[in-house]
Amino acid sequence: MIRRHHLTLVATGLALGMLATVVACSSSDDGPNTNTDKADGGDAGDAAAPTDSARPDAAEAAVDAGELVDASVPAITCATSPCAVEIAAGADSACVRMSDGTVRCWGSDIGHALGRSPDSTASTLSPAPVGGLTGVTQLSGSASYPGDVYCALRTGGEAVCWGSNDKGVLGRVVAGAVDVESSPTPAPIEGLGTATGIFAGERVSCATHADGEVSCWGSNEAGQIPSLPRDAAALASATKFALGSKGSALAVAGRGTIALTESGLVSWGLSGTYLGSQTGVLGREVSWPASPPDKIELSWVSSITARGNRACALSNGRVYCWGAAPTVGADSVYPAPAGVEPKGEYALTVTVGARAACSMLSNQTAVCWGDNAYGQLGGGDAEVRATPVVVKSLAGPPVRFAIMDTATCALLRDGNVQCWGQNDKGQLGSGTADALPHFEPKTLVLTP
Repeated sequence: MIRRHHLTLVATGLALGMLATVVACSSSDDGPNTNTDKADGGDAGDAAAPTDSARPDAAEAAVDAGELVDASVPAITCATSPCAVEIAAGADSACVRMSDGTVRCWGSDIGHALGRSPDSTASTLSPAPVGGLTGVTQLSGSASYPGDVYCALRTGGEAVCWGSNDKGVLGRVVAGAVDVESSPTPAPIEGLGTATGIFAGERVSCATHADGEVSCWGSNEAGQIPSLPRDAAALASATKFALGSKGSALAVAGRGTIALTESGLVSWGLSGTYLGSQTGVLGREVSWPASPPDKIELSWVSSITARGNRACALSNGRVYCWGAAPTVGADSVYPAPAGVEPKGEYALTVTVGARAACSMLSNQTAVCWGDNAYGQLGGGDAEVRATPVVVKSLAGPPVRFAIMDTATCALLRDGNVQCWGQNDKGQLGSGTADALPHFEPKTLVLTP
């Protein structure tokens, strides 16, 4: 039986930076499964979540006693083909992986994030294909500099990246030197080899391998590559290292990285930022500026997400967050996972952005919290929210989220995408651009 659970959140402080989201699979009755879900939503399972009236009062006590919930994410069933099966975002752009293995992007093309012509940096107001990119099985995006960066995993395990190339996050070498020029062309990562997962980042990007080890490339200024000395110079090729336990998913933040491994959560990198010594994403107390991989004390974790100075994890239907929270004006931070418990359904997914966070709940609704200057929380107003507000007027149940700096998109179970918030750079993919806040979700036309 699926049990009712509280949604656990932390929402304090200010988050700045870039996004990397990974959602992993659900727990079973016998224990949690730490293998990651497929990006199309995974196995929906046999039972639907019962309504409140169908849940016995004893359910609360059972969950509080530690009973595992069914946190499986419903599978995407395309209303029309091809449809979107995965979504990723940077600061001012977003991309979707389509069911036919292609990728379509919209929004700001600064840094060639949209994979268009090398002569164009104008915004794309409607979803358009990334040229020459096919056979994609996983998609990841992040803010970088001067624009956004995206990476994709292709059939056979080849990983490619395109867009902004600050600190060499595209992993390219030209004439023996690290290339730091932005590029619209998806190209392989130098020295990476075959990968099982790809995770784009602001200053460093990483990949997982079948043997459980991790490779990263880009900057090691913050100790993002723990097997090497800290160095501001970009790495000449991907560097592989072990975490002591097989890694299945990563969340790459601005100056720290979190890995979901067989033995639990592991983090490494800088312990803080200019906001303070405990505003980073390491999720634990450390006594030196840069920390090697070590454990975060949080059990039953099935997914992780991080951006800038903020991270969240999903643990048995509860959302735990730490670092600087996405609420403008607050200054409280948590160096380790912690939370408060507003009444509600248990969580199936969580995505954290630069200024906001969103979660899909077991009753098929979406909630968001954080900055809301442009209505990016989807609650119908522009009020900052430290606690979750229900996203209104979605055309169907959400499965995944992509959170830009001032706009949000939801991937629905039928493979459609809706976006809301600011649209000055075409972030909503609606075919137009304007400076007004958009409180209601707009449905994108993903194919011509």
